[in-house]
Amino acid sequence: MSPSTGVLAFLAGHGGQFGIIAEQAEDEIAAMNMAVGAWYAGARAMVTTSGGGFALMTEGLSLAGMLESPVVIHLAQRPGPATGLPTRTEQGDLELALYAGHGEFPRIILAPGTIEEGFDLTRRAFDLAARHQAPVFVLTDQYFMDSYYNVGALDVSGPTVDRHIVRTDKDYRRYRLTENGVSPRGVPGYGDGLVVVDSDEHDEAGHITEDLDLRVKMVDKRLARLESIGKDIEPPEPAGPEDYENLVVCWGSTYHVIREALGLLGRDDTAMLHFKQVYPLHEETAAYLERAGRRILIEGNATGQFGRLLKLQTGIGPDETILKYSGLNFSVEEVVGRLSALLA
Repeated sequence: MSPSTGVLAFLAGHGGQFGIIAEQAEDEIAAMNMAVGAWYAGARAMVTTSGGGFALMTEGLSLAGMLESPVVIHLAQRPGPATGLPTRTEQGDLELALYAGHGEFPRIILAPGTIEEGFDLTRRAFDLAARHQAPVFVLTDQYFMDSYYNVGALDVSGPTVDRHIVRTDKDYRRYRLTENGVSPRGVPGYGDGLVVVDSDEHDEAGHITEDLDLRVKMVDKRLARLESIGKDIEPPEPAGPEDYENLVVCWGSTYHVIREALGLLGRDDTAMLHFKQVYPLHEETAAYLERAGRRILIEGNATGQFGRLLKLQTGIGPDETILKYSGLNFSVEEVVGRLSALLA
């Protein structure tokens, strides 16, 4: 689904070279469930879609939440609602990714700002999903997806892939209660144990239960993973003077435009803070915001979605917002002009 199509098209063209399978399912529901099933069997899978397609995947997202299954979702944003502007750009689906699915379960949302970050964060998304047994989003947009520029050689060596899978014994319990909420993850055929998963509430062995006390324990177990996820967060990237009065806050694909604009402004009282992980937020976020006398949020939507998230998570929201939702990305000249007017 445009603008995410390029990912699947590239993988389909190079699947044999990379040793991967790219499959265009009959619909988004099938694609999401196929990915969850692949993780259950021990493979590593990602779905790539846009807002309208992801709307159909939300039941499967909740399934992953209940199964405590890893899954990686690449969500390339475009203007909505409905078909909207299918070939234009917007940062309008942050809250969709944040709140999609019924029930309460942990998730992680990454938002690369550069091509290099897109490469590194996607690789990291698979590791985070497997380590924390949770859905991980890679949130891009049409502007990011259709950007081309020269980069240096990407480091393909990286860390050794750890699938975070255990060999099961005959007493294996897929949902064993643990202090950090992460149960040993087995897959069928790897060991002597039976790997039972269930979309209903379940006991430690994976069998359906309506024991209300056990229900509370299982909810607490799933949410306990937020604490371990909190120790594994990408920090925001500051740029500019350390002793700043004004702080320009941004996320995702606006990185290059805003950094260049601040360079042209050349103000020694204004810095930038870019987020490549937008949920959960790094523990240093509040400290960066508190140091600023004035906080200016720049993002590509009509309602300041990331600003609301900052306020919710830290108690500190933006003082000013620069928003754009025409379907076009920000230009450097536009950002320079609007910041100059605010800071005059």
